[in-house]
Amino acid sequence: MTLVSTFLLFSTVALSACVPFIASAQLLLLSDDPLDIKMVFSDQTLDISTDSNNLVFEYIAQTTPELTRPQLLLAPGNRIDQLLRSNQPYCALNRIKTKKRAKQYLFSLPVHLYPSHRLYFLPLNIELSSFVNAQGQLTNLNALLKAHPKTTLLTEAQRSYGDYLDAQLASVNKDQLIRRPGGDSYKSTIAMFERGRVSFILTYPTTIQRYASALTLQQVHSLEIAQNPPFVLGHIACSDTPESRKFLQTINGALRKLYQTERFYDLHLRYLPESERAYFKKQLEQQTTRALEETQ
Repeated sequence: MTLVSTFLLFSTVALSACVPFIASAQLLLLSDDPLDIKMVFSDQTLDISTDSNNLVFEYIAQTTPELTRPQLLLAPGNRIDQLLRSNQPYCALNRIKTKKRAKQYLFSLPVHLYPSHRLYFLPLNIELSSFVNAQGQLTNLNALLKAHPKTTLLTEAQRSYGDYLDAQLASVNKDQLIRRPGGDSYKSTIAMFERGRVSFILTYPTTIQRYASALTLQQVHSLEIAQNPPFVLGHIACSDTPESRKFLQTINGALRKLYQTERFYDLHLRYLPESERAYFKKQLEQQTTRALEETQ
């Protein structure tokens, strides 16, 4: 791909220097998060997804120094989905594997595990108790919004929330659903939420922790969503080409080794409260074991 065609494809482009690492110089690596462009392939720590990606790439660089790492490009989520369905070698970081996506492109083993999306809100003068079960979980997102038609829910455009929440969001009244497109979506959605532009936001606990102000963290409330999986697995997804298949073989080989190391688990746990770490580590071990069994 020429530099000219790259600019035509992407509104923002960041090309990494060609230093030791993967199997094909033609394969391009994509992300919809500007922070990935800055932090991936660096030795800086940031969050679970960035640190786990860097751990994998660092392992490959150390164990297979003759390989060359791919260029890393920034692109909107909807453009990434299009490219992953193409017959050209593209791969993308931090993708949730849904039933629909699994039919459209290839996935690596899990690269990281996140505590799942929660419904966040600042103090609201509305009744919530009838929508919460004995475990403190929100029982029906749509029913809550229908009961309070003046409220709004902020989500990120072109981003999957997993099979269960994607189905829920598809039936939400469009007048109450605000989808923020493009750019630094995590940071921008939290900023909109803090300014009171919306009533609710669906996001990760780690995202709130990273981007919200100290005042927001003191005031914000959240609800776990019943029937939604408590954790989300992040993968590298690829188009189905010989180059991308070879790349995924390299990634999966590294992950099989890293699953056996404490470093893989520690990079997840350091971003969580001490009280949650033992439970989270157990879940991570179960998910990685299951993923390995399914690929044997």
